[in-house]
Amino acid sequence: MSTKNQVLKALDSLKNGEFCSGEELAAACSVSRAAIWKAIKSLEDDGYKIQAVTNRGYRILSHPDTLNSDELVRLISDVSQSPVHAFTFDSIDSTNSEAKRRAVEVGAFRDSEGNLCEKAKSAHISLFAAEMQTGGKGRLGRTFVSPADVGVYFSLLYSPKKGVKNPALYTAAAAVSVSRTISKLYGEEPCIKWVNDVFLNGKKVSGILVEGISNFETGIIDAAVVGIGINIRKNQNLSGEITKIIGSIEEAKSAKNEEMPHVTKNELIAEVIKNLIQFYDSFESDDEKTQSEMIAEYRASSLLIGKKVTVNPVAGSDFESYSATVREISPEIKLVVETEHGEVKKLSSGEVSLHSYDFV
Repeated sequence: MSTKNQVLKALDSLKNGEFCSGEELAAACSVSRAAIWKAIKSLEDDGYKIQAVTNRGYRILSHPDTLNSDELVRLISDVSQSPVHAFTFDSIDSTNSEAKRRAVEVGAFRDSEGNLCEKAKSAHISLFAAEMQTGGKGRLGRTFVSPADVGVYFSLLYSPKKGVKNPALYTAAAAVSVSRTISKLYGEEPCIKWVNDVFLNGKKVSGILVEGISNFETGIIDAAVVGIGINIRKNQNLSGEITKIIGSIEEAKSAKNEEMPHVTKNELIAEVIKNLIQFYDSFESDDEKTQSEMIAEYRASSLLIGKKVTVNPVAGSDFESYSATVREISPEIKLVVETEHGEVKKLSSGEVSLHSYDFV
């Protein structure tokens, strides 16, 4: 860990009103007082407001609300069994696209024994986050609107030792991770619309797109690219019917006349990724207990169970839309529906809607 990150961690651990002297910081980091001063100046350059008081030391007054790769690594590293890599961008076409470009550079992620190849060591558990996207991607080729100062947009590149066995579980885990985070940091209770959307007050506040990196020689999905977008504030440029569908955390708080907690973008992203890594590591270790808990949480947050929906065909399907009632979500994250004629079906993909417009 760099001296700057050690100083940041030490100052963040202080209780309200406490200071940490330069001498104490130098001893804790095993560096000179001059190195501590340089680290403090570097943090201030990053946007941290730090108070320095003679004979007392330093304390942080406020954190910047800009993406910072060092800060993300610092916040996430304590839950990961492997090194975490983070890359941030002011603007990018798509964080998922960037993650896939990185995966192409790696080639094969693991050898025949399941060990990470040398190139893959610097790509496994890589986080790509952007202030805005110019070509944000949603499911089925849709666009995910990703303007600056509205939300956070990020992707995780993860390569499990045994390959991605059930992609739907990776999507479900992402939805639960987002829901947990919104609940913990903002005090809201989101709902999940099968398979990949998170809702507050009947509006979509987060979309998830999971893509696989396949190894054509082995036929195994070597890695998953998990893309997540979360709307923090209202997008003032949206108008028309889409405003009935797209919402934000800020709007949900405002509807209850509650203030928005101060949560930085780095803290929001890190909390989601920490949950994700714990879930994905449990899949890799065949931790059935954690997997069962995740699925139970996914079901408990379901927006659809017990509701009457319209099942719509996806491209290439040969059936027409039909009405059904959602009965359950299976352990494989399939949507179990019962048609008006009493036929039970398990849906592994597709679109379902509750109203005259689709929640997408």
